[in-house]
Amino acid sequence: MKPSWKNWLKQTTTAIREWMQREKHSFAELSEFIRHHPDTVRSERTWLGLTYRFYSLTLDDVALKMETKVSRTGSEHILLLSLHTPRSEAAIYRSYDETCSLEDTVVTPSLSEKTAPI
Repeated sequence: MKPSWKNWLKQTTTAIREWMQREKHSFAELSEFIRHHPDTVRSERTWLGLTYRFYSLTLDDVALKMETKVSRTGSEHILLLSLHTPRSEAAIYRSYDETCSLEDTVVTPSLSEKTAPI
């Protein structure tokens, strides 16, 4: 078999395997996944008396980012949550966008294998 055909078959097999392993998760589930994953990088900034937390998690080729505003009681309000994968369009939740909801589901690569339960 020619090398170009072998390469094409390998790419096709990989794409089919990734497609078969896709999962559906709500933005709320993804936020909990990011918060509790041991590899999440978390930073906090306070500007003009308002505290914001920034979360970043990269698993293989999947990048998850989240920004929250912390209330005086310590609870967090999600301002932005994004999921970026190399072979699909980014999925983004923005709290100010009236068409977005934390209950909206998005298709993700397999995250259940990635060391933390959803």
